[in-house]
Amino acid sequence: MIGSLFNAQTGDVDLQQKDINGRGEYFVNSGVQNCGIKGRTDRVAKIFPANTITIDFLGNAYYRPFAYKMATHNHVFSLNGDVLKNELVGLYISAQMSYLSKVYSFNNMGTWSRIKEQEICLPVTKEGNIDLIFIEERVRELEEERVRELEAYLHNAGFKDCTLSKEEQSAILKIRSGNIKYVQYKIDRLFEIATGRDIIIGRIKEGVNPLISHQHDNNGITKRVKRIDNRRLFNYKTTLPLADRGVFLATTQAENFHIGTRVKALTFKDGEKTESVRLFFVTLINRLQILFVDYLTNATDNLPNLQIAVPVNTDGNIDYSLMENYINAVKKECIGTLKQEIEREHSVHGKVIANKKENPNAYIIDKTANNHVDIEYEPQIAAEPFGRCKWEGFDQSIRDFFGCDQTILVGCYKGKKYREWIDAHHLYNVRMGKTKGSMEANRELFDNTSLLVLYEMGKPDKLSAYKIVGHQEINKEELIEMGYPNKKPRKSYMSFSLEPLDMDLTFLVEHHLIERIIELDADHAKGTPIFIEP
Repeated sequence: MIGSLFNAQTGDVDLQQKDINGRGEYFVNSGVQNCGIKGRTDRVAKIFPANTITIDFLGNAYYRPFAYKMATHNHVFSLNGDVLKNELVGLYISAQMSYLSKVYSFNNMGTWSRIKEQEICLPVTKEGNIDLIFIEERVRELEEERVRELEAYLHNAGFKDCTLSKEEQSAILKIRSGNIKYVQYKIDRLFEIATGRDIIIGRIKEGVNPLISHQHDNNGITKRVKRIDNRRLFNYKTTLPLADRGVFLATTQAENFHIGTRVKALTFKDGEKTESVRLFFVTLINRLQILFVDYLTNATDNLPNLQIAVPVNTDGNIDYSLMENYINAVKKECIGTLKQEIEREHSVHGKVIANKKENPNAYIIDKTANNHVDIEYEPQIAAEPFGRCKWEGFDQSIRDFFGCDQTILVGCYKGKKYREWIDAHHLYNVRMGKTKGSMEANRELFDNTSLLVLYEMGKPDKLSAYKIVGHQEINKEELIEMGYPNKKPRKSYMSFSLEPLDMDLTFLVEHHLIERIIELDADHAKGTPIFIEP
């Protein structure tokens, strides 16, 4: 029984859509869109710990590797229990709960008193205990299988090389620096607007043509149907479907499609567009979602007069070339990051297999009083090297900006959660220890390093500066206590204490500081820190 494995809790504050402000913890509610994550809120409310499972009244269960908040009503529950030893176990168990979404519905809502009586099927050892070692191995096998499938897809799709062209680099820098002119265009100036007539979806025969309905899931496709007589099959290269009842969502499709009841079809007045240009317009249109957050609001009456900000070139014409290059660059950035993750997953899987062959006891098993198995496994992933270079490798203008008599550290963070942790704790960490990539050889730099320049991986135009006011060694247990985003940190770090500096770093962006560092030290392209010294 689920109730024999877990305790359930609910929120203590009636959090609502209006409380979402992009700050604080994630706000989790019922639903499948974005796995029930509505956004972030810093409104004071009970914070539920990471390594728990949420399940809503419709039976949707998700593992949560992060801390979060929930609304006070009984639409979603937070489940915790000793069986949740780590993320792999949490993912497996939440997947085994997926059948509950077929048990509960709006007409048959799941309450905790009902959910806890449901059964869950889990593997057990000969002794009758939950076989957590098998669970971990199985999840790792599935991860490796999916990673290899993804790797093959990327290769076949032509993404073997993710190097940005000069045009793509230029587009990235222009848009992210705000060096672009935008003009407001009404929707009906750009598109012919059509509205879908009534369709009873259940009566339409299944086929191959996408039928677009009012939903976020599956890119708006509610069903694949046979060609519908006396209904237009829209050309996907010229037309964007737009759902606006209950949701406001524009999409681009990969094949010709039908639209459902009152779904809009926006057909470009100037003809076919590439996928990248269509994606750019989809993003522009979906920025209007903020106007239609209430379920009962829709854009039917106002749609022709709604405006979107479109980039234009020096001649004042819509800059389709910029759109194309920017979206292509974003694709390459995302896929480049994905390929790094693929390499990491291969490394992890390889280490696990090799470690198991060499040491069958690689998994540390601790039989606890309640007969659950506590598994701890730390994959030995080789860290990447840290770089050092001299000021003499930079243009005189950059040297003059910093003053080439001081040592600075240029660091990278891998996403929003890492930046939030850095800003909350005023710390930036670099690895230490005896493993490859340690900072032991660079200890003499610590006392001389006075400034940190920080940027987000893949975004060299987003820089921030900090004064380094001290440093100390910190271990992984201390980092875990401070909620460090990496759930499996290394054993030891050198942690630099920071004070934010209000500096205009536009000059460094325009003179391509990060790009120059990557030229000098190819490993820095992977986000590894680098010291620049006299």
